[in-house]
Amino acid sequence: MNAKAIFSYKGNSKPILYLIPTPVGNIQDIGERSKEILASSDLIACEDTRNTQMLLSRLNINNKNLISCYSQTELQQAEKIISRMLTEKLIVSYCSDAGSPGISDPGGLLASLAIKNNIPVSAIPGPTAFVPALTASGFNSAQFTFIGFLPTKESNRIKTLEKYVQREETLIFYEAPHRLLDTLKSMEKIFGKDRRACLGREISKLYEQYIRGTLEEISTIEEDFIRGEFVIIIEGKKEEDTELSEEDLIKLLQEELKKDQSLNDIAKNISDTTGLRKNYLYKLLVKIKNDL
Repeated sequence: MNAKAIFSYKGNSKPILYLIPTPVGNIQDIGERSKEILASSDLIACEDTRNTQMLLSRLNINNKNLISCYSQTELQQAEKIISRMLTEKLIVSYCSDAGSPGISDPGGLLASLAIKNNIPVSAIPGPTAFVPALTASGFNSAQFTFIGFLPTKESNRIKTLEKYVQREETLIFYEAPHRLLDTLKSMEKIFGKDRRACLGREISKLYEQYIRGTLEEISTIEEDFIRGEFVIIIEGKKEEDTELSEEDLIKLLQEELKKDQSLNDIAKNISDTTGLRKNYLYKLLVKIKNDL
């Protein structure tokens, strides 16, 4: 497969797909360019037609054709939309309910299918919840990893968090209010009670708030605070606190496996000396042993 350059705008090409970010809070956050593109679109695909119609009405954009394209139907609907774009040479915009399409929201499959069909795709810069939360956290914003929503099942959530236990960059998560406390407890268990964090809610809305402190402190937040969607920013592991690189840790575990010890004893001993979770070390030992 040869690489191919496709201009997004040259020659006013049709068809074209625009990914339009919509306000996460304040409607004034939507840009003039986004409004112009929505007004000139032949078809607007959206996560929820009701929410997009309300937005268009507030922007005084009327008489637009809307088509639903949410997570559970995205692949099926995307095929229909792409077929129409190719046949009718349409300008299509995609809007998720809030924020940038594809960022913990639908839109990515539609963009991928458009690219496969050589349709230009242009993502318009604009609102998203995690960027302002990151910059307001005061943590390192030069290097970060966006994880988004964690699994709802505790065992899967723990397993996912363990992948990031040694990471030194800032970590970013989204969470729903009804799962917030469980997620914070899982984070405290994995990252330690003293890891610094910042919890942001109602980003760009009237009641935007941030709470900053250690995971232990943040986990004691009052029930009145737990409303709306949350962004959780976790400070990366301090370099001076990282006693072993991942490579050195694996080498250490490989050496310990040569000794006459049970995996449980090895995990306990290394946990006592490094501060790493015993369960994490045990799983790593099993993987290393199976790879030998």
